Amino acid sequence: MINLRNISIKNKLVLMQVFTSAFVLGICIAAFVIINIKGFKDRKVVSSTAIAQVIGFNSASAIDFLDNAAAEKILSELKVQNDILNAVILDKNGKAFASYTKPGSDPTYKFSVPEMNQNKSLFTSQHLFVYSEIKKDNETIGYVCIRFELTELSRIKMDVLSLGVILLLLGIGLAFLIAMIIKKYISKPILNLIDITQKIKETADYKIRMTVEGKDEISVLASGFNDMLENIEKRDNEVAKSKGQLDEQNTLLQSVIQNMGDGLVVSDENGKFIIWNPASEKIIGIGLLDIPEEKWADTYGVYWPDTKIRMNTNDLPLVKAIHGEDVDDMELFIQNYRKTEGNFVIMSARPLKDSTGKITGAVAVFHDITERKNSENLIKKLNEELEKKVTERTAQLAEAIETLQTSEEKYREIVENTSDVVHTTDYKGNVTYINPACEKLTGYTQKELTGTNISDLVAPEWRERVNEFYLNQFKHKIDETLFAFPIITKSRTQKWVEQTVKQLREGNRITGHKSIMRDITDRKTAEQKLKESEGQLQTIFNEAPDALIVINEEGNIIRWNPKAEKIFGWSLAEVLGKPMTDLIIPEQHRESLAKEFKTFVLTGKSPIINKTIQITGLNKNGLEFDIEFTASPARILGSYIFIAFIKDISESKKMENQKIEADRLVRQNELKLKLILENIGEGIIVTDTQKRIVLSNHMAEEIIGIKQDSEIPTTLDWSAEYELYYPDEKTIFPAQNLPLDKALRGESTDDVEIIIANPETNTKKRVLISGRPIVDENNYVIAAVANIKDITSYKQLEVALEESEKKYRKLIGFKSDEK
Repeated sequence: MINLRNISIKNKLVLMQVFTSAFVLGICIAAFVIINIKGFKDRKVVSSTAIAQVIGFNSASAIDFLDNAAAEKILSELKVQNDILNAVILDKNGKAFASYTKPGSDPTYKFSVPEMNQNKSLFTSQHLFVYSEIKKDNETIGYVCIRFELTELSRIKMDVLSLGVILLLLGIGLAFLIAMIIKKYISKPILNLIDITQKIKETADYKIRMTVEGKDEISVLASGFNDMLENIEKRDNEVAKSKGQLDEQNTLLQSVIQNMGDGLVVSDENGKFIIWNPASEKIIGIGLLDIPEEKWADTYGVYWPDTKIRMNTNDLPLVKAIHGEDVDDMELFIQNYRKTEGNFVIMSARPLKDSTGKITGAVAVFHDITERKNSENLIKKLNEELEKKVTERTAQLAEAIETLQTSEEKYREIVENTSDVVHTTDYKGNVTYINPACEKLTGYTQKELTGTNISDLVAPEWRERVNEFYLNQFKHKIDETLFAFPIITKSRTQKWVEQTVKQLREGNRITGHKSIMRDITDRKTAEQKLKESEGQLQTIFNEAPDALIVINEEGNIIRWNPKAEKIFGWSLAEVLGKPMTDLIIPEQHRESLAKEFKTFVLTGKSPIINKTIQITGLNKNGLEFDIEFTASPARILGSYIFIAFIKDISESKKMENQKIEADRLVRQNELKLKLILENIGEGIIVTDTQKRIVLSNHMAEEIIGIKQDSEIPTTLDWSAEYELYYPDEKTIFPAQNLPLDKALRGESTDDVEIIIANPETNTKKRVLISGRPIVDENNYVIAAVANIKDITSYKQLEVALEESEKKYRKLIGFKSDEK
């Protein structure tokens, strides 16, 4: 017996083509023969019945008058019909009245009286019997019975069968010739795919690609194979890139921590100090000590602001953070053997959590406020003696005005600088305000769009639909909606936007709308490409680089390639005819997978068909491992088969987990750095060698109004934005002597006092700036970090103190003179 498994692919294709053609031709020829025989029988019955009816009509008078001779004469006319063997006219009692026998036929043949409620014709293997009633005045007076021979039917059968055999032989020969011609177009690409797979296996070179020719299933397989190689190569590069980013972030974090002016202390969840920067030792007076939490307050001398009561361990900000509490701006007093006079500090603390929310430690940031505290206490004392009520009222009014201005400025700054288009309209849809982002999205300026109807931007074919949507929101008073539609820009290009619209009301009356419009063109393009790719089928019936399993409608395996044998350990003989899910699918997935296949057979739909899913597979030894599973349907001779492509992704999963871990560490360091920077009282700016801002905190933005842009790098140019002076507020400070510029040249500077004047707002700030270079392992400057401290309020306090002192002295002197 021939083993089909050992026959080459190209010969299998030839055999498949020939056997399929022979089978289809055989069915067609059999149908042709059956139709011809049935047609002959139907025609014979019609003509024979007509003859019987004519004889019955003509012989009615002869029976009525008992004229046997006339009846015999009528029957004798049947001799012209060569296929009539016998004919007889029976009276109503079933007795022969007249008869006819073809010469050479049996003259003794007798007909039985027919039951006319049965069929009026009857076929046997060699004869046709026809019966007809003879009626007069609607009364049966006799019967006509005729026996026909069927030699003509036998002749027709032989002719049709002979023609069918000839056509079958011609069809098989033609199918063989066509299969021999087209087999090379199928087998050659498959053999090429096998060679490429073997080469990659030997060299581990994932840059190799297979040439794709045509658009058939084999070409789709080759394209998918190339995509798989590209994904593997891409994941290797991403893992390497993530490790590089992690190292860079660590270097930057360490440089910022060591050079920042505020104290920074980090501990783990067990209360063990991890980080204790130089500023912490300078402020507290004592460096990092390996001591338990219970001794922190005693060893470092931590007191409440009253300077007398020592803090309990559970009240320390860092301890609270370790237990999950956020602490903001807690005032403390530090006094120990190094800081005998003591100093006041402001401390904030936050818990550090991993991706699961588990606390892994805590961070505390603090700065010395002793000078400010002393100044505040002295000013407060003098003001209470001189102008207590006036000062309090003035301070309240100033604080309210400052808060209002700050809120308005922040809100306007957010709206003006956001990348989304923010606009307001009246209840008719006419624009009353729109932010500058509109020009980037639409090409129109704020001035051009203000006063126009926002629907004018909508693409004409969508305008009616969009107007209907927002009319529905207006009629039903829906507070907020989200809708996506295309717009036409000033350059006549189409962009897709997603718009959130919120109604503005005065009481129960709608006065307008506040909207945010976002560009989603790239997302729409990606969605369209995804839809176009979903229609492609992953079908192939022969060798493949991945495991390929073909199952029938019942889920039983009918084909099994060597890769499947290698992955799962089962041989072809062991799996043929057995359920696929029982052999290679773990128990937790078997029922759901089998159910989806049955659903597709019944309805033609299933969420897992023609889709790649990731589940676990099961090998012969009972071990589970990660696989990618893709099933595609094909219909053959009215029944479904399913082709399953299965890929072992254990290694790629391992690489993906490594990348996820690297990304997690990068994000964790970024969060730590952000938390540290946002909790210190100084402005921090880090720039690269081109003076582009790579890192800044909110204090830097509040002090100098410059911040990092997440999309477009911001170049820090002090001289272009501000006027710089020495502390005398007259002498111009050279931009090249700024601490950040010196740091980029490799020089370190500490507490350079500079006056920053903003000509637009006519305001001045007095700041202390320190600069440090950031160098790589080769001692080359790769960036610079600047600490900026706003001392404007301190200077104002000093001036106020001097004025209060003068006023106090004057007051005392006046009283002395009066005495």
